[in-house]
Amino acid sequence: MSSVSVHPPILLLEPSSLTASIIVSTARQLNLPTVRQVSSVRTAQQHLLEQGFSGVIVSLDEANEVVTLLEQVRDARFAVDAQVPVAVTTAQVDASTAVKMKALQVRRVLLKPFKVREVIATIALLKDT
Repeated sequence: MSSVSVHPPILLLEPSSLTASIIVSTARQLNLPTVRQVSSVRTAQQHLLEQGFSGVIVSLDEANEVVTLLEQVRDARFAVDAQVPVAVTTAQVDASTAVKMKALQVRRVLLKPFKVREVIATIALLKDT
């Protein structure tokens, strides 16, 4: 059985369709777990209600809504495990954001623009934890 079929997919919340398509296609080409892309917090909430994911990668472009989403994940309000590994992407991180991400048990922060190899390493990290 391939690793793709063994692991549940990874949910990617990324408003930029270009960035999302690069991440999704790279994961597919390298036989990493399937990455399901959504472009809004509302759609992410719907997916998280319906199924489990082996990891979640979220863009902090809509920071307040994303923090609320991650709080809901950690409060076990979705079908996904409350301890699901989480990574975030952002253009910058200030001290208060870093404290929030630590409190929400974010495993990795990818600073935009990031390299494809950083995304691959992040997907592998989420898959293996």
